Amino acid sequence: MAAENSQAQSLTRNVQHVVLGNLRFQTWYQSIYPEDLVSKDTDTLYVCRWCFRYSCDIQTHASHTRLCPHRTTPPGTKVYDHAGYSVWEVDGADHKLFGQNLSLFAKLFLDHKSVFFDVVSFLYYILVFTNPNSAGNDPNETYHILGFFSKEKLSWDANNLACILVFPPYQHKQLGKLLMGISYKISGWERDSSLIGGPEKPLSEMGSRSYSRFWEERIARHLLLHPSSDGSQAGAGATAAQLEEPKAQKPTSNKGRRKHSYKLMTVQEISRATGMLTEDVITALRGFGVVEPATPSKTRKGTQSDPNESKANPVVIRRSKVLEWTKTHNVSIRDPVREEGFLLSQSEPATDRELEIPGSDDE
Repeated sequence: MAAENSQAQSLTRNVQHVVLGNLRFQTWYQSIYPEDLVSKDTDTLYVCRWCFRYSCDIQTHASHTRLCPHRTTPPGTKVYDHAGYSVWEVDGADHKLFGQNLSLFAKLFLDHKSVFFDVVSFLYYILVFTNPNSAGNDPNETYHILGFFSKEKLSWDANNLACILVFPPYQHKQLGKLLMGISYKISGWERDSSLIGGPEKPLSEMGSRSYSRFWEERIARHLLLHPSSDGSQAGAGATAAQLEEPKAQKPTSNKGRRKHSYKLMTVQEISRATGMLTEDVITALRGFGVVEPATPSKTRKGTQSDPNESKANPVVIRRSKVLEWTKTHNVSIRDPVREEGFLLSQSEPATDRELEIPGSDDE
């Protein structure tokens, strides 16, 4: 059955393989390249790894790559740079052809969600790797674009990401999580809590799996690393939750029981702390596997502490269980997105710049 599906998919693809730089790999889906330039039965499409200009002729492709205007520097403005990985913001209004070619290329690996020609209203964030050991030694090895995400300049649904793709040769290297984290950081939620958002939905099956894990890791880091105002660690819950941690002190009874400290938090508080939508917080907590029902005494205590809180049952999350979860799933407690890597001025919110849209999208 799998072989039949693969064969059927191959018959519907108009391009079977692409060459990107010195890499040749198979496509997954059909893209709407102009039929007068790319026929329906193209075996190999040559794509410039710097500007995504395409050709079916290898000589035409080689001639272009020698003169590509983006050969040495990516288009747009660098907004993040750390350990060889950088992210460049490309305005679709300023680089229309680049945005269109990138979208056409991305559609070869995306079943849905791709804007081909209306690129003016979008920003593209391309993930670039530059090997510091080879810089300047080989003119053909300047930099590599590994993937990208796009977002609308003005989203009525508070989406901080419209489309995301790590190119197939670079997948399974945690680069998607890096892009997701950067999309939250540049959305401006830390400066204005009203900008809290998430990816455009519905998510694909693969996108749903990727984001669920990303959200789980994001909340785990928040619980383990971010202290609350009273010095204890912050907790989270399905609607109201308590993070429990034993204190090192003498037993309070003959039975040797120890007191525990609790921090009561709501989904809304976790949302504001992480920039995640409340529905995404709930999705992550449900998939965590570390949430426990609260005892009646804790439920009464939590309800009395905040009379305005909803009557949904609180839950308990133990910090030790969260730490165990990170070890079991080989999750680094340190955020892969480094604060020191951002070059964008914090005094200039991204949303302010994004609203500078031309009066018309027409050519």
